[in-house]
Formats: sequence, C-alpha cells, structure tokens
Amino acid sequence: MSRKDERSVWHGAWADALRATSIGWDLGLPICGGALLGHWLHRRFGTGYQVTIGLLALGAMIGFYNAWRTLAREIERDRQRAECDQGEDAASCQDSPGSSSESQ
Repeated sequence: MSRKDERSVWHGAWADALRATSIGWDLGLPICGGALLGHWLHRRFGTGYQVTIGLLALGAMIGFYNAWRTLAREIERDRQRAECDQGEDAASCQDSPGSSSESQ
C-alpha cells in the first residue's frame, strides 16, 4: 500500500468518525436540553415534573429528527459518490457538493 493510499484510508476513517460524532451530538443535545430546561422550569416556577417529561420527549423527537435528516443526507451523498465512481453523468460529479475533486 502506497503512502498516498494509506493517507486516503486514514482520511476516510477520520471523516466517518466525525460524521458519527456529529450524529451523536444531533441526537443528544436536544434530549439533554429539553430535560435541563424542564428541570429549570420546574424549580423556578414549580410547574411539576410533567413539564420536564414533556420537554424531554420533545427533545427526543427533535433529536431523532435531526439524526434521521443527517443520515438521509449522508446516504444521498454516498449514492452520488457511487454514481460518480461508476462514471455515470461525469459532468454533474465535478460540480456536486462533497465530491472529492475540488475546482479552483
């Protein structure tokens, strides 16, 4: 394996790891944010734990929507890359976002 190929493999691995981390943040932040906001409202205004549970559930719905949207975007990007690798519609591959060839 040449040095350039080895770098390409590591670059791809790091890019995949960062995407997975991004999905985790997209899912976790709204859930934690909803729970913390609900707890703060409970302590500040004495609203009861119903608000905390409601905001936790809302945060979970928002988090799963964010994760679904991110995964759908990644699947579409992978599909476009596969089409470009097969040589289909080479003109659109050069201008597509996320393609490996950068025009300057």
